[in-house]
This record gives sequence, structure tokens and C-alpha cells, in this order.
Amino acid sequence: MVEDASVANPLRAELEDLLRQARRARGSVPSMRGPLEAVGDGQAWRSPAARRFRDNHLQPVSSTLYSQLDRALEDIEAARDAQPSMVSPERADALRARYGLR
Repeated sequence: MVEDASVANPLRAELEDLLRQARRARGSVPSMRGPLEAVGDGQAWRSPAARRFRDNHLQPVSSTLYSQLDRALEDIEAARDAQPSMVSPERADALRARYGLR
């Protein structure tokens, strides 16, 4: 491939855009710290039932939600990094056609 004939990889650009959007979305997910502290022994609801609810429902969501979101970000990064920055014009056209890219 001749370096001068290379163009930006449209798939990599789309993955970069997706990564920006996913990071923004990840940042907008509220923390579970408040509910975890308020329910069970906190100010909102205190009782054995409240502790069970916190331990059985809130804590599992808190521990898995953020790790799953972070894993999704890692997967997008890996997909982006697997793509070359520059490709031939023919390859760029093929990627646009295959994935419906702009």
C-alpha cells in the first residue's frame, strides 16, 4: 500500500465515536453509594428487611453494573485498537459499504 494513497479508516473513526459516547454514558450512571448507605442501617430505611433488601438487591447491582460497563468500554477500545488508523481508499469504501458508515 502506498502511504500517500491511504485514507482514514472509517470503521476506526466510528469506533472512536462510539467509545466517546460510551464513556460519556458511563460517566452519567449515578453512584449506588447513596442508596447503599441509606438503606439497611442508614437514614432512609432501617430494619432487618432493609438490610436484606440492600444485601440481596442493591449490593449485587452495584458490584456488577459498573464492572460490566467498564468491560464494555474495554471491548470497544480493543475493537478500535485492532483497526489500523489508515487504509487504502478501496478498503475504506468496502468498510463503509459493509457497515453502513458515512
